[in-house]
Amino acid sequence: MLPLVLMSLAAVATASSNYTLPSNFNLSAVSYTERSSWCTAERNSCPEICGGVAISNSCDPSSLDFSCVCSNGSTADVAEYTQTIPFFVCEETYAQCIEASSTLDEQEECQSTRDQDCGTLNASAVSTESSTTTTATSLTTATSTASSSSDQSTTATSTTSSTSSSSTSNAAVRLAQEHATGLLATVLFIGLRLVL
Repeated sequence: MLPLVLMSLAAVATASSNYTLPSNFNLSAVSYTERSSWCTAERNSCPEICGGVAISNSCDPSSLDFSCVCSNGSTADVAEYTQTIPFFVCEETYAQCIEASSTLDEQEECQSTRDQDCGTLNASAVSTESSTTTTATSLTTATSTASSSSDQSTTATSTTSSTSSSSTSNAAVRLAQEHATGLLATVLFIGLRLVL
């Protein structure tokens, strides 16, 4: 059991070191408060990028070291998304580049680099698209079941149930994450009501 835990920790440590700050980025030019807000955004985006659950989700505002490992053990590629450390670093590098440039050509080069390197995907749209895709797939499968023969309908039904159970477990986890505080408050209120 202990070797398994140590291997998981090693994987998480390796995953957190995959991103390095660009050489032309000046970390000290960004206030600690702003870096803290970047880390908050990173920690909020990580589970959404992972489809709802991350087993490692941390960020250090001092160094901007972060970790985002999904529940399946894979390291999320957060660089493609807005509201992540790579995105904020890219945007700040662009601002620092513009500030340091003295000609229009240099500014255009800064803009070109920004357009190529800064993430543009929305993490919250990923989880919404995932839910929509699952629903559309289930609907298509259910429609196929109604129009196919009895042999094929058994196959289509089993496909629907496996897709459905997968999306149900993800939905249950997401529901628990998003509504845990409200649920806890309701349970405490009902418990106090029964006692009094």
